[in-house]
Order: sequence, then structure tokens, then C-alpha cells
Amino acid sequence: MRLLLDTNVLIDHIESRKPYCAAVRKLFVGQALGDFQLWACTQSFADAYYILSRNAPQAHVKSALSNLLLLIKPCNTYASDLDPALKSDWPDIEDFMIASCIKHVDATYLITRDKEMLKRLPHKAKTASEFLDLLEAEKGITYEELRLDTRGMDKS
Repeated sequence: MRLLLDTNVLIDHIESRKPYCAAVRKLFVGQALGDFQLWACTQSFADAYYILSRNAPQAHVKSALSNLLLLIKPCNTYASDLDPALKSDWPDIEDFMIASCIKHVDATYLITRDKEMLKRLPHKAKTASEFLDLLEAEKGITYEELRLDTRGMDKS
């Protein structure tokens, strides 16, 4: 199974945003155990860099994102995705492009907290917590939180 992580999930992990980061860390446990693969669009890395570097040193942000590359496989959108994005009724072209990555990596779910994405992709988009609840209900699988030193952004 493949999970595509939205930009907000990367940011939640790097900034240790509560209460979201605990569920995200459990996704890394699931991947480490081989239960699924984690993917993210290269654009999500760029967007996370832009957002995070406004409040943190650029070197720390780059280090944190580089560390995530050890755990998350990057994927791309294609030029052929752009025209449909521009012609769509989606208010956020970035969201359309990320949703396009679902088909490029054959992702089972998009993991996001974006309410618009959750609404537009009701069978494909889940929060990290919703996905973990589904995994427990359908397969009886649960994970314990694991602290990985992949954040790279020490606030001290």
C-alpha cells in the first residue's frame, strides 16, 4: 500500500504540531515495518520549505526536509497535469496537482488535514488519525508512537 503525504503532514512532523504529529510518527512506524510506503510530491517539499523558512533558519529547514527524504519517496506531477488543473473548478491549483500525484504513484490514500482535499476526495483522502483508525478496524493493526530524529529543527 502507498500513502501520499500532503504538505501539511510534512510540516506537522517537522514542527511537532500537536496533536497531529503523534499520528504522523505512527505512519513512519508502519513504513519501517513494511506495512506501506510513504510518498510526497516534490512540490510539497518546496512548499514546506517556503512556509517553514519564514520562522526558522533556512539551514535547519533544509536539514529537516533532507532527513525526511530518508523516509519518504518523492514523486512529481507532470506537464500534462497542469492544463486540467487550470481548467478545473478547484480553488487551489496546488491541491489539484497534489491530487494528481495520487494516480502517478498509485496511492491508496492521500494523508492530509486540508478540509477541502478531504471534501473533494472523500474515498481517497484521510487524516493520519483516520487512516490509522481504518487500519485498526480493517486489519487489527496498531502502532506505538516512535520518536525519530528527522525533524532537524531544534527550536533552541
